[in-house]
Amino acid sequence: MIPIPNYLKKYIKEGIHMKKFVAFILALTITLGLFGCKSQDSNDNTAGVPEDFSIALTWGVNGISSYDSATGKLVKTTDATKLADYVTYYELTEEDREYIYNLILALDVDSYPDTYDPGNGMSKPSMTLILTVHMDGVEKTIKADNIALSFTSKDKKGQLFLTTCKEIRDRLTATQVWQALPEYEKLYE
Repeated sequence: MIPIPNYLKKYIKEGIHMKKFVAFILALTITLGLFGCKSQDSNDNTAGVPEDFSIALTWGVNGISSYDSATGKLVKTTDATKLADYVTYYELTEEDREYIYNLILALDVDSYPDTYDPGNGMSKPSMTLILTVHMDGVEKTIKADNIALSFTSKDKKGQLFLTTCKEIRDRLTATQVWQALPEYEKLYE
């Protein structure tokens, strides 16, 4: 039997009929249950990732590598004799989409300016990171140009940006399609 809170016992003693009380509790339970339910017809998939979610990331020395999840185009390098040999296509798995979506939510892309210095210094050669996020009908791009090749910053917000880009890059470069691409023609130091 469900224990009755003291404030409700008072009303029961004062003449509220048990049927009315039970009807009230049932109505309350149903109402609370409805608020806790998520419609199966919503636009989100089971992971909560919006249907229109996509990302594009450019990385590396002078931004020679890139990926666009909207098209699936994955480019190992734009600095090669036969560029077509370094291009492949990869569709994000549901696990990839959910993982990257959660990274993006934690990043809070709207809190970053369009051109951003993550505070990781400079190096020769330098790196370019461009992260574009599209979701819920809105697109946001954050560009960090001519930054150090390191993914380390003393700035907390800068570190979060660098870590997010690195996590996405690492996930893409660990795929079989990336691994099947030829080795770089030019290595930068």
